[in-house]
Amino acid sequence: MTSAHKIKATDDFINLITECLSDAVGDDIKQDIKIHRLRTQNSTPSRIWDLLNTNICERFAKSDVIANPTKRGGWELVPVFERSTGIIYSLMREQRYKSLRKELPKRRNAHYVDAFVRSFNKDLQAPKDQMSLFPMSPACFNNENQIHEIVQKIISDLGVPNELVKRHALILFQSFNNELSSLRCCIVDSNLDIVEQANWSNHINTNESMVVDEVIDKTSTYVDPTVGLKYKQKAKEKMGQKTLTSEKTDDKKSHDIK
Repeated sequence: MTSAHKIKATDDFINLITECLSDAVGDDIKQDIKIHRLRTQNSTPSRIWDLLNTNICERFAKSDVIANPTKRGGWELVPVFERSTGIIYSLMREQRYKSLRKELPKRRNAHYVDAFVRSFNKDLQAPKDQMSLFPMSPACFNNENQIHEIVQKIISDLGVPNELVKRHALILFQSFNNELSSLRCCIVDSNLDIVEQANWSNHINTNESMVVDEVIDKTSTYVDPTVGLKYKQKAKEKMGQKTLTSEKTDDKKSHDIK
């Protein structure tokens, strides 16, 4: 394996990506549910992406990394370009990657990841022992103009000259119970087979959540919809809530009544 496609992400870059992901799947979405007092959570999987994309745009704003929103059909995404390596990254759940790879022989329209790898990883091929059991049909989305249009639209929105992009890489993750559980970075070929990968899971920190779930009688939520998630003192202080002042006021009222 040559250095031409070696994953060379710095620890700072990996740690910041990990932090953005951990917050989005954890306290960010839990706070969002609490603030809006949601009775159901049908949109939670999609809302996590809005929180994640926002985290990435804000936290990479003053770095050597470019991250800007772009739209692909009805879906908005935030590609991440690292100037020092020339790698453009896409973030994706592991399950979605597996689905894309499985559907490849049948897919008639190119996904943006297909467009990226055909543009920037077209000279790569996975080792024979890792190659797909379902090779891509030659009839699938062979419209080079379409591939070019997809890539140019994203690159233009990102604000990066096309000639600066050297490779595309996928950042794949899994989460469970509001915690980031796995993280890896992969460079894939045109068949979405893995050419090279790096395990980034060791960068995941198990931090105490600032928003905790409270075990309650489910029937009580229909009486008082505000019950459920409650903030710890640390989270209250972070959001600027003056809980101590409120407690003193309540104590004074109680004293006056007595």
